Amino acid sequence: MEEQLDVVLAQLAVRDRLRRRRVRLDRRSGGGLILQIETTDRAALAWTERYHERYRGVLPVNSPGALPPMESRERQVATELLAIAQGCGYDGRPAYRLPIVFTRFAAAFAAFYAWEPEDGGMPAEQVDGLALMVKQAIARERRHVLLELRRRFKGLGPDHAPQNVNWLLALGGWAVDALRFPHYRTVRWYRRKRFPKLDGHPSREVFRELLKWREKSEEAKTLLLVEALLADIDAHFGAFRRLNRARRPVILLPGVDTVPARRVIRDSLLMAYDDESRNLRTYPVVVATAQPGGATPEHGANEPATVADLERRIPRLFTRRERAAELRRLGKEVPLPGRLLQVTLDERAAAPPAPPAAGEPPGRGPRYIRLGPVTFGALSLVAVGAVVYGAYGLFGPEGPASCGEGLEVHGRDCVGVSDGTGVFMPQVEGAREVFGRIEAENERIAGRKHATVALMIPMESDNSAVQEQILSEVQGAYLAQYQANKADAAKPPIRLVLANPGRNYGSWDHTVDRLVRDEPQLRVIAGFNLSLENTREAMSHVTNELGIPVVASLVTSGDFANPEGRDRDKDPYPGLARVVSTSEDQARALLAFDPGLAGEQTALVADTRPKDNYNRSLWTAFTRARGDRATGARGVQDMTFRSEGIEEEGVTPNEFEDFARNICQSRARVVYFAGRAFHLELFVKKLAGTYCAGKKSYTVITGSDATSLGQRLDAEERDLLRGDTGTGKPSVSVRYSAPAHPDAWNDAVRKWEKKAAEQGRKHGREDRPRHLAEPQDAMNELMADITTVGDIGPVRLDDGRTIATHDVVLTATRALAKAASISKAEVPPTERIKQDFTHLNLASRVQGASGWICLTNAGNPYDKASSVVRLDPASDELKFEGVAWPDGKEPPRNCAVPQAAP
Repeated sequence: MEEQLDVVLAQLAVRDRLRRRRVRLDRRSGGGLILQIETTDRAALAWTERYHERYRGVLPVNSPGALPPMESRERQVATELLAIAQGCGYDGRPAYRLPIVFTRFAAAFAAFYAWEPEDGGMPAEQVDGLALMVKQAIARERRHVLLELRRRFKGLGPDHAPQNVNWLLALGGWAVDALRFPHYRTVRWYRRKRFPKLDGHPSREVFRELLKWREKSEEAKTLLLVEALLADIDAHFGAFRRLNRARRPVILLPGVDTVPARRVIRDSLLMAYDDESRNLRTYPVVVATAQPGGATPEHGANEPATVADLERRIPRLFTRRERAAELRRLGKEVPLPGRLLQVTLDERAAAPPAPPAAGEPPGRGPRYIRLGPVTFGALSLVAVGAVVYGAYGLFGPEGPASCGEGLEVHGRDCVGVSDGTGVFMPQVEGAREVFGRIEAENERIAGRKHATVALMIPMESDNSAVQEQILSEVQGAYLAQYQANKADAAKPPIRLVLANPGRNYGSWDHTVDRLVRDEPQLRVIAGFNLSLENTREAMSHVTNELGIPVVASLVTSGDFANPEGRDRDKDPYPGLARVVSTSEDQARALLAFDPGLAGEQTALVADTRPKDNYNRSLWTAFTRARGDRATGARGVQDMTFRSEGIEEEGVTPNEFEDFARNICQSRARVVYFAGRAFHLELFVKKLAGTYCAGKKSYTVITGSDATSLGQRLDAEERDLLRGDTGTGKPSVSVRYSAPAHPDAWNDAVRKWEKKAAEQGRKHGREDRPRHLAEPQDAMNELMADITTVGDIGPVRLDDGRTIATHDVVLTATRALAKAASISKAEVPPTERIKQDFTHLNLASRVQGASGWICLTNAGNPYDKASSVVRLDPASDELKFEGVAWPDGKEPPRNCAVPQAAP
């Protein structure tokens, strides 16, 4: 049944120029139409999702995902229309074709929902602000087409003229880019088509009219949005763009009987088809789904059709409409058939198929080829086109394919910079929601002076646990943006962009170039979460060559820190601020938290893979921890392996099996592991699965990359770690220092209250020491924001990444606010921001949810708190053990940083 439906939709959406179609949607055929699939089969109702997966990248088609919860139905309708425009626009651009540009829709959406009037502003100022927002929205929408043209013309410039005569095409494209007025045609459409009373008036009157429309009813604004969207589609398939009609957009509206917002859109489309949008050249293919009888239109209902009969029923419906319209013009009261055709997937419930029309040959398609009106002329140019195409194929470089708005495919990665419009890992639950929130917040502050902060981390992975980590970090960055842009927050407001440098930072140079080129207000780059050689090169380039301030997050290797001292000219990363402690400091904090480790017999397993600074720094830190004892170093010699990659197995399981047997023969019960979480998982499973009757348990100590271990292990693997003394299998627990934990400060305050009570001291809420009270309040605010921002996907706090990344971006916003205050500039210069990193201590300390962030003159966090976490095999959850500090105690009063040695 689905195959038959796909065949009919293919006739509607995909044009075969060598055949005359029997089913079509355009002005000559009768206008727009909506197909409503009705069935009681829930699996069949999910057909829209399968259709999207099959045809994404082939047709412009929107994603039929779940709608995020909104405050009102009107907001839900606007959000769904925006998703349709994005899916049918640049995100859904078929290969080798220009995307549909929704400038008219972008103008209306910006005017109604993105722009917010300034309190107390004069009417003229309100119009100016709205005009600026609308023009920016139009320019952003049109920019994608120009980027695509540049990609196609890349390498065709005058420098290549001796080899390629097509350089004139590129020159023409550049001239168009230089002389264009992005908003002119859009404003002209509003003035002539939608607000005809303004024809001949200045463009400013259009913006004034849009300002008035903000006060109109939900129905009126939705209808205008729909009409603008249809007009954009029609413009893309205009009289001089007939070749575009080979792929027309498909709009999917699943569940119109259960999702009120989608039903509103369906009804608005029906209204538009019979009103302002009735004479368009081309219409989209609109497909809705519902339970039988669940969403019958109020007027003009038609007899349901079967899938097999659609090819006849669609043209017959338009014929009936033409006849009814003619009779109505003659004064007869004849009902006009509606433009919605219900399609039942239950053959027995549908009306019988209509017989073939007179003179029509039986079968699904014509038995002969008949050329259309344009085909003959097109074929006459085939030879010339082949020559031009061949020349381009020989001399013109092939540009990278697109994988989303403003994004490009490099190898197996989707890299580039997104303002929330282009979604990395759209298949991951919550990704579309949080990216949508970022896009909306960026749109909200677009009309104001703002500073841009970029989160640069690898945004893709094939591992589900790493995907959750990435989502957590993006959520943390958005929550910091949300907090920084609150009404009572210090200026400047923050525009957040998401920069993907590729897996293992392999395409960092491309992404950094895009950031610098496309984000003129870029002031800080945050992120850098993998301690790799590629990451070091990227950070060095950004801080040294570009002079952009950096706030690093989860890079814990000491190679990514400026050395303490007074000579700042020797800093390898000028303008670097860190929020998370180095591996060395984390190891010191663990030993200070559990001094008993110093007397233990230990083993050390280390990954020696080159260019992985994280592994090397852990190895160095753990070696020092084993040797810094009054009794001298204890335990067996180091056991080393060389992995093939961060997430690659290679032969490591075989090596780990040997290590497990050797550790069993030693006296070691504590094992330091200097490696990545992927190999840590393999190691602890081998350690737990190797027979060792002499030992009941092991404790593995490792670094902060272990935060994903709990997500990597399934129920069977957790059971393996519990051990079985009857069969000689030891239990294995894993202890590590995490950058943050949601229970850290409540637990620390409870312990302080208990101790204060035992000592007879005051222990009320107002008596809490500041180093505990301020982080506890910050954590409470973060948790409150999670409940109020709306849907950003499932938020996990126990891995610490959401909290840590929140504090990273929060630190960037605090430095921006301080620099703006000192420089008296709305958007401070980068040099001023770098200077103010060193002032973030004492009274200007950052009150992070992960703890106090007090930066030294080198930009390092002084005595930064860590959360000691244990993966206990007896429990299905991570167990928080306590807060630890590298110096063995909490920082001094008010976070005073001591003078560094010269």
